[in-house]
Amino acid sequence: MSVSAERWLLQSIASGELDVHLPALARAIDARRHLLHTMDSIDALAELVVGDRVRINQYARPRYLHGLRATIIDVDAVSATVSLDHPIGRFTSGRLRCPPLALDRVSPGSH
Repeated sequence: MSVSAERWLLQSIASGELDVHLPALARAIDARRHLLHTMDSIDALAELVVGDRVRINQYARPRYLHGLRATIIDVDAVSATVSLDHPIGRFTSGRLRCPPLALDRVSPGSH
């Protein structure tokens, strides 16, 4: 989309010219965002290998998992199962399934 087309679209939305089309625009935007998220997840999952060291990032829930280190023990079509270095909270076994975008690979020996 050219800058002028983008500017026109944004101005048209802001001015109310496209009000009758807002529900369709919202659905199209949601569908596109979902597709991009799915593609990012697929790419991230393809990079994970059993044995990789990872850090749980800010996209994980519950938040007390943020920053914890773990090792990938399984990868399936949609998620990775990790073994936490130290069990915490309700994860008493130390194992949990994570969406791939909630994991950052770390190099061995990094703290």
